[in-house]
Amino acid sequence: MSKIYENILLPVDGSQQSIDSFKRGVRLAREWDSNVYLVRVVKEDDGQDIPKEQRESLLNSLKEYARNERVSLETELIYGDPRTQIAEVLVDRWSIDLIVLGATGKGRVAKMLIGSITDYVVRNAQCDVLISR
Repeated sequence: MSKIYENILLPVDGSQQSIDSFKRGVRLAREWDSNVYLVRVVKEDDGQDIPKEQRESLLNSLKEYARNERVSLETELIYGDPRTQIAEVLVDRWSIDLIVLGATGKGRVAKMLIGSITDYVVRNAQCDVLISR
C-alpha cells in the first residue's frame, strides 16, 4: 500500500487511552509504511519529583512494542506545553501530516469531555488528526 501519510506523530501521556491510540497508530503506520514519531510531552512544572528515567521507561516499552510490530520510530521526551508542542512545534519540526491521539488523557476533568489537549490539537494543528477512543 502506498504512503497515505508520510509522517505520523503519536503523543502519549501514560494514560491507557493514549497507549491504545499509540497501538492503533503503529498498526496504521505499518500498513502505510509511514515514518513514526513517538513523543511524551511533560509540562515543565508537572511532577518534578518523577525521575527522567521513569518517564523514559514508558517510551522505551512502547518502542519495544513497535519493534515487535515491525515499525521503527523516533522517540523523544520533551518538556513544555503539550498543546503547543503537539499541535504546532512538532508538526513543523518533523513535517507531520497525521497526529493520532486519544480523546482524553490523564486529567480527571478531561476524562468527562474531550480532553483539553486533544481539543486544542484538533483546532490548531495544520495536519490531519485522528482521535482514538
